[in-house]
Amino acid sequence: MACCSVRNCNSPAICCSNGNVCDKTCVETKKVFDACVQQRSISASLTVDFGGETPVSVVSVSSDGNATLSDLSITPLSGSPCSRVTFTLNVPVTVVATNQAGALINGTASIVFDQDLIMRVPQEGLISPTVESTVVLNGLQNVLTADNIVNTNACVTIITKVTAVVLLVVPSYGYLILGPAQEYTQEACGSTFSTPIFPR
Repeated sequence: MACCSVRNCNSPAICCSNGNVCDKTCVETKKVFDACVQQRSISASLTVDFGGETPVSVVSVSSDGNATLSDLSITPLSGSPCSRVTFTLNVPVTVVATNQAGALINGTASIVFDQDLIMRVPQEGLISPTVESTVVLNGLQNVLTADNIVNTNACVTIITKVTAVVLLVVPSYGYLILGPAQEYTQEACGSTFSTPIFPR
């Protein structure tokens, strides 16, 4: 008998005692062994491809979080559970500008970050962990110096994780009970029907 029930508001949050046994569920998931965040302000000169369009002024410089990781090197540190992790991040950047007609045009560029971090990277196991990064860039001061050169002062957030796809056994409440969907309707008579029939 499962010790946790969605119908029993008095059941424990994780497991119950008194000899009852919790449901155990095996799930395949991505486990994060270590993670860190870096935030920095940078100045950069971007060579932007506007696809043949001629920009007049820059509206925004940003990235969507995607980054390509290359040249990864993991070196265990003697006497420590951590490793030195070095790699290169190539971050695609989107530049939105206006042309002579005042219409918005999109350009693409990229920026490179060299990373040198200390992180916990498990060394045992047949399945090797992976290193992945998410990079969010937001240009606050953007100046067009030529048709395809944009100077920017940008705020950059880099989130780096050490992950691996694993099989975990977790305490389970069982399957989720889904409630019925409530569809939006504009009932023409709604306000009329909600009015009391008799005066109050």
